[in-house]
Amino acid sequence: MTASGSLPRSLSDHPLVRIAADLSVIAWEQMSQWRAVLGADLDASVVDTKSSPNDLVTAADAQIEALVRGYLRAVRPGDLMIGEEGAEAIDPVDFFDRALLGRLSFFDPGAGALVAATDLDGDQQLEWHIDPIDGTVNFVRGIEHFAFSVGVRRGVDANFEGTDPEAAVPGSEDEGWLIGLVASPGLGATWLAGRGRGAYRVDGRLGDRLQESGESAAAIPATRLSGEPAGLSGRLLATGFAYTEEGRAAQLAKLPELLSGYNDIRRCGSAAIDLCMVAEGKVTSYAERGLGIYDYAGGALIAEESGAAVRRGGSRGATAAADSPAELDRLLDVV
Repeated sequence: MTASGSLPRSLSDHPLVRIAADLSVIAWEQMSQWRAVLGADLDASVVDTKSSPNDLVTAADAQIEALVRGYLRAVRPGDLMIGEEGAEAIDPVDFFDRALLGRLSFFDPGAGALVAATDLDGDQQLEWHIDPIDGTVNFVRGIEHFAFSVGVRRGVDANFEGTDPEAAVPGSEDEGWLIGLVASPGLGATWLAGRGRGAYRVDGRLGDRLQESGESAAAIPATRLSGEPAGLSGRLLATGFAYTEEGRAAQLAKLPELLSGYNDIRRCGSAAIDLCMVAEGKVTSYAERGLGIYDYAGGALIAEESGAAVRRGGSRGATAAADSPAELDRLLDVV
């Protein structure tokens, strides 16, 4: 169920939301620029593969991550950024023209530089988990389900990508998340949530809405998200599948049991957007194994703040969002 209204000032004025909005402006701009020049004949200078020919990474992924890293290095120099591609930083001030930079909340036109945002959250180091393009195959093929995703977490934690998920304390992956934001140029929407502040959908780029609203940021039109409305006919489960044959075989063997109690399945190719669809009530639940933390960092908090029961799997564990704690436990047991 959703309710139309305005974005509350507790979110629109929150410095972490403002920073995340700036990052999404950068990512949205570059995704749109790259998408305009991508054609059918893509060579290795633009597109590479990971585990299989359909597991793609583009030059756009690396460039967006590098620009995000450069921004955070200037605005939050003491924080830790964990990205999917490991790209070296690019300074956005050297990369973009003044028109784009002028849309960033933490750009000072007089100084011609990004301004550090200090004294946030008691000066504790924060983690910024970034997926520059979640749904890269969709992005390359011109399918609209792709997005930039960012999740902000309190403190330095050892459970991010590259560690043994079996060594993690159960439930510890769900702790400390402060802000989640997912921005999709293809769908023309931004989803965001703050811990204890609810989940919302805003049409278009949040950064643009913040600039347009000026001092009256509370007037930004937004839809409050509260999951699937009671009494809706049918139940839909969203999931994803591995790129490798071996991984798919294991998933397909579990599929009949996973779908127990559901009428159909959806697979859009972006975990971040799947989780936002749970928040919007477009699907009932979501479950998948094998994600990196960057895949769910933004979307999981959005689903959680909409009222869904959520469990984050850590690196390559089982991640799920469901309409009840009992169904969440069942999905986690099966997936």
